[in-house]
Amino acid sequence: MPVTVEGSAGQPITLQLSHGPATGYGWVLDLPNGVTRVEDGPKSPPPPGQELGSSSGAPVRVVAAKGRYQITAKFVRPWQPDAPIETVVIDLVVD
Repeated sequence: MPVTVEGSAGQPITLQLSHGPATGYGWVLDLPNGVTRVEDGPKSPPPPGQELGSSSGAPVRVVAAKGRYQITAKFVRPWQPDAPIETVVIDLVVD
């Protein structure tokens, strides 16, 4: 079932993708025409005392023109691109 994300045309839109501890995995996006991945957003610091094993990634962001798009995001290791441990389908709605 797709996850719906909304945003404004020409502005960075944060995709709600989870990050685990530093394990070599990262999000690879299958982007349709009209959608571009931009620099990831700022990482929020983990709560005090929970630094060890905390999430190591920053929010994944895209920019898009007005329209409706479908993005497939796969959480993979670069050396295992065909073995994602998670796949998320995102319905992106841009006004």
